[in-house]
Amino acid sequence: MVTLTSDGADVGSAFSDSSGAFTAPVEFTRIEAGRHTVIAECGVRLTGAVDQVVTRSSGGQTGTLVILVFFVLAGVTVIRFR
Repeated sequence: MVTLTSDGADVGSAFSDSSGAFTAPVEFTRIEAGRHTVIAECGVRLTGAVDQVVTRSSGGQTGTLVILVFFVLAGVTVIRFR
């Protein structure tokens, strides 16, 4: 089991495969533009960054469009097994 947190808040979870690799969607409770550190706890502590970009909606509403760019942890998995 892998638990993902950012600024102390749970933002996701996943199960790793037999090689230790995993992917997981990240869901933030607050929309704040900028780079956010995500910590993956799975017996080993892994960190990565997510850039959150907020743009204005073109539909005339005051809503925002949030684009989350998540990182691939396959490279970090290699470090885990060293």
